[in-house]
Amino acid sequence: MEPEKKKPNRKKIIILISIIVLILCLGLSFYAYKKKSQQQNYTLEVSSGDAFATQDEYDYWKNTTFRVSEYDDIPENYKKAIVKIFIDNNYYQPKDGEAYYYFTRIKDRAKNVYAFGNFTGKTEHDGKDMAFILEKNDFKSSAIYVISSSGDLLHWQEYDGELPIINSFTKGSKIFMENTDLQPSPEDGLIVKFNNYRKIALVYNSKIKKFEEYHQYSKQELDDMKNQGDYEEGNDEKEPAVEAISDSAR
Repeated sequence: MEPEKKKPNRKKIIILISIIVLILCLGLSFYAYKKKSQQQNYTLEVSSGDAFATQDEYDYWKNTTFRVSEYDDIPENYKKAIVKIFIDNNYYQPKDGEAYYYFTRIKDRAKNVYAFGNFTGKTEHDGKDMAFILEKNDFKSSAIYVISSSGDLLHWQEYDGELPIINSFTKGSKIFMENTDLQPSPEDGLIVKFNNYRKIALVYNSKIKKFEEYHQYSKQELDDMKNQGDYEEGNDEKEPAVEAISDSAR
């Protein structure tokens, strides 16, 4: 006769399972608490002089920086460079009264505040340069940044009391530069449009290694200048006749 097999103690099994579940719950709770604590007391890493934010910095700040879907098409390397600019300039955690900048959250405007092009004429690793407009916390001013694909800052300029939009044009496009005659642009460039319908072209000058602004004349401005020129020319033609009459009257 076979010895009777001992049946597993059901009570012990239930206790063992309960202990395992409790340990798992405590472990998950501790992980969640630690994660939340790290976020609340987040200290930025030093990026060792790199032009890009670290992956941790980028993951932490990306949703704060790029708040609308219109920025989704910006490649990650440019976004990391932008986050690094924000960190280095205290745009995320400004001191009281300190100026800071941010990307617009207005969807219709967001798609017109960044553009790409070979603005300096020498892109790195086939990556284009990127220009973008940030708004200032006074709600009326802005600044334009131009960076390379490697994250190097190529240009910065503030527009006090202005909130422009931008778009890029290619090398050879006809623009106004030194005068009112259209000329081919020597490099890819940017058209900066202001609220008062004023437009400028921002083009890199390879001789002086700087971006220069060129006013872009509207048709109305060109017509007004032509009419003014015609008026002045007509007056010049009449003046000798007036002098002749005066002489004959003597």
